Amino acid sequence: MSRHHVITAVVLSVSLIGCTDLLVEDPKGFTTTDTFFKTGADLNSATIAIYNALRGLEGQSNWTTLELASDMARADNREPNAGTYGPDRLDWDASTGRTGSYWTTMYSVISRANLVLAKGPAIQTPYIQTKTYNLAEAKFLRAYAYLWLTKVYDDVPLLLTPEEQANPRPTRTAVDQIHAAVVTDLIEAEADLPATWPSADQYGVPTQGRITKGAAQMALADLYLWRSSFQVTAQWDSASLWAKKVIDSGVWSLNNDYLSTFQPRNKGNREMILVITNSGLTTNTSSIFQLFYYPRDWGLDMGQGGGWGLIHPTAWFWNSYLTGDYRRDAGRDYTAPTAYVWRGCSVSNICPATSPAPNDTFADGPMPYKYRKSDNGANWQLNDVDVPLYRYAEAILIYAEAQNELGNTAVAVQYLNMIRARARKGTGAETRAEPHDYGTAGEAMDQLSVRDAIFMERAWEFAFEAKRWLDLVRRDSEEPGSNYWYNSLLNHDPNASASGKLFTFRKRFPIPQSERNVNPALTQNAGY
Repeated sequence: MSRHHVITAVVLSVSLIGCTDLLVEDPKGFTTTDTFFKTGADLNSATIAIYNALRGLEGQSNWTTLELASDMARADNREPNAGTYGPDRLDWDASTGRTGSYWTTMYSVISRANLVLAKGPAIQTPYIQTKTYNLAEAKFLRAYAYLWLTKVYDDVPLLLTPEEQANPRPTRTAVDQIHAAVVTDLIEAEADLPATWPSADQYGVPTQGRITKGAAQMALADLYLWRSSFQVTAQWDSASLWAKKVIDSGVWSLNNDYLSTFQPRNKGNREMILVITNSGLTTNTSSIFQLFYYPRDWGLDMGQGGGWGLIHPTAWFWNSYLTGDYRRDAGRDYTAPTAYVWRGCSVSNICPATSPAPNDTFADGPMPYKYRKSDNGANWQLNDVDVPLYRYAEAILIYAEAQNELGNTAVAVQYLNMIRARARKGTGAETRAEPHDYGTAGEAMDQLSVRDAIFMERAWEFAFEAKRWLDLVRRDSEEPGSNYWYNSLLNHDPNASASGKLFTFRKRFPIPQSERNVNPALTQNAGY
């Protein structure tokens, strides 16, 4: 980790939920971590600042790279910027910011969490419960950051204290050792986190989007899912156990309407277990996240209700849905309460230039639209759509996958069909024919066939939630010799297959060259 990141460890920033600056100028000098961490309120503010660092995950580099690299998504063919469409062609190297931003984002999270965990225990406060929660939040966020880093880079430096961060030349730590630390953090966090938060903490700070016990359980299920498949450790029983804790908690459930899960008016709904919150009140409490999907045909100027129109479904993915699946419904314009939008006009009456027939595509195809803002795009730079990181639906599908790998195929299909049953409800009160229950139309019930069904269901259910690339990567390792990653991209994504970049070493992102320039002790991933 570079010295720059060591320095950022002592800088606290505005929280994502609108707190005032956490560090103010001292008459005798600038506030330091030693003078700042004095009260319970200081600790609470510093904890909230960790969430602010996590907001980098919804930025263009971090979000669009995983989306475009997968076989589910492609870049708009009119995009002129090679740096923007590059991930669609697997075009990156160690100097590319697109794959290096995960390092910057997650070590910022880790640095802030380490400060809270180093300084927090000694703070005296009458609000013991909030202090306990704060330390648990920091443990979760540090663990979550390390889990992300290992998913994209494998071995990375494991730095658990500010003193370790001060080492200018840390070396990479084996994944198993990192994951052991992640498990410790998550289990301790799970024990201390609340099942739900009150509307405000004991300092009066709103708690929308704060970490809960369910988030820690989800992260543990996710960790063991990754280890069992990508690392082939066969810890499916642990993945199953933690996913089932979420399912049986009584706190979380599926919304009747799939699309309502993402609508700003339903913030804090029972399905969203872990999100990056965006209030949309100012540019400091929103993101450009939704612009990746808003059609460029609607214009990009402020107030025109348009977007960058960057991410489209590949033809393979668009045609993979079962006919009538609510999750593929497409409306015409900015008012469409649908998962996709075709043609139509923006809120500012900006329309594509050609005939607006109901089923015409945009100039370059349909656009994902499940992240529709509450103002329909009237102020494009203000986003109030929360970014989903863990949903209850994922607990169900992790449990289904784990049960299938444990040989309990009938149980796996039962839980898989819970997701399909919700999709058949459409807006919540419909009775659609599709997607039908798996196994009722002659589908094979062997383990491999059910695995195929679960992975396809994950693609439909988590469409454009930045999960598909990692699913391709981990299944490729789970099935040696199958070339699952390679064949999926070759057959489903023409831009990737024609790029000349389809080499298996790209399943791992390169260690950023900027980090290796200041720390020669960091080795590079093979192939880069």
